[in-house]
Amino acid sequence: MYKLTPRHFAFPIAAFVGGVLGVDYADELAAHHVPLLTMVACCLSIFATVYTAVRWFIEVLSATTHKCRAAGCGFRVRVPSNDPGESRRWQEIAAAHPVHDQPYHRV
Repeated sequence: MYKLTPRHFAFPIAAFVGGVLGVDYADELAAHHVPLLTMVACCLSIFATVYTAVRWFIEVLSATTHKCRAAGCGFRVRVPSNDPGESRRWQEIAAAHPVHDQPYHRV
């Protein structure tokens, strides 16, 4: 059976929130008689920023992070999949990687 996760709703939620904030900002700019092209540029930039932030936030909440347990090692892997086998494989990779000063790695 197909299981819906928060990642499946990331695009509609991000588009809705970004669209609402963009339209709200456009309304405020229109009240100050800002030229149309300037208003469109500002609203699109707000939409893009909010859309990206919401998608990133949902991805962080729905992903599993595995860290190396060696003292002082900053190696970690963020796995977006909820598959237990894949998650276990990346957990073992994080625990047994050869160099213990590597930075963050995203799958």
